[in-house]
Amino acid sequence: MTYPGASSTPSPPPHPSWAALLPTGLEPDGLPGLAAAAVVAFGDAHQETRALLSGEAMVVPLVTRGALRLSGQDRIEFLQGQLSHDVRVLRPGEARQALLLEHRGRPRAELVAVRRDQDVYLAVDDGRGEVVRRSLEDHVIFDQVVLQDLSTRLASFVVAGEAAVQALARVLNAAVPATAGAGVTQLAWRGSDVLLHARPRGLRHSLDVHLLSERLPDLWQALLAEGVQPAGERALAAARVAAGIAAAAFEGVDALPQESGLEDRVSYRKGCYLGQEIMARVEARGNVRRSLARLALAAAPRQAELAVHAGGDRVVGRVGTVARAPDGAWRALAVLRNDLSEAVELGALGVPASIEVRLPAARRGDAG
Repeated sequence: MTYPGASSTPSPPPHPSWAALLPTGLEPDGLPGLAAAAVVAFGDAHQETRALLSGEAMVVPLVTRGALRLSGQDRIEFLQGQLSHDVRVLRPGEARQALLLEHRGRPRAELVAVRRDQDVYLAVDDGRGEVVRRSLEDHVIFDQVVLQDLSTRLASFVVAGEAAVQALARVLNAAVPATAGAGVTQLAWRGSDVLLHARPRGLRHSLDVHLLSERLPDLWQALLAEGVQPAGERALAAARVAAGIAAAAFEGVDALPQESGLEDRVSYRKGCYLGQEIMARVEARGNVRRSLARLALAAAPRQAELAVHAGGDRVVGRVGTVARAPDGAWRALAVLRNDLSEAVELGALGVPASIEVRLPAARRGDAG
């Protein structure tokens, strides 16, 4: 569905070839919080949200996730100078969420870096794979680094719910990680590798799965045969909103990581990288003027404008992601000014809104 007043958006980029295997029209719904080409839903998005958040066994394709591989003897030192988090401390088999920042300290992209014995795999969120690829290529000068774009060769999806995780273990005939952490499990399945990462998504049980796209049909069908049901990314967005988990492509737009709930993707101790000077200034200053909040919307969104207003026309923040909760209520993650009263009457997306909760700042990256 497209809500009234939704503005036209550019045509989404072509989907990877494996997306043609999915039984969906891949139509955007016009609500903020998903990349333009994301699979919104396989059926009724609200029903999928209720099922996902109640813990039912679900599988969610991530067709806009980019995949990059870095090899070469300088790969670690090179990435250390490009990303916001410390990748040098990673051991083979460990992963870390990080940001690619621009010179003002705003996120350009969010990714997971997975260190392996001979390379580093970058899983780039929300259609920003090309942004990361171009930026890394532009900064390779004398570095002994080989960069490969594997976005069409690799597929990614999320299995969610304890029963879905158990089904995956049966299909792969192997133990799989049960809780979120730095570790990544690499398994051999039908002659190729499958990577499993228990990334925090606001769900009690979930795994990110990465594999060769040519293996997707077999694994996908095997999960469906085990009773796992498909869902779209609108349900995952609802889980993020419920848990207060920000995404760089939405909450991070024109905001510092410390303002948008992304500080845990930043290290203050790793040395020089693009945007590091701004991060150091923020640390020295000790406070910011904006922070992440969850809004309660009085009704379904009616307009596409993302600005949050107070007292009529005064802009006090920006909406990043909108979701309909299982109880039918509409909520949104937004970056708001810190000097707003909790009781202030707001307007967002063409409807009245209020601050439901100010979300705690994400734990700084050096603490993890």
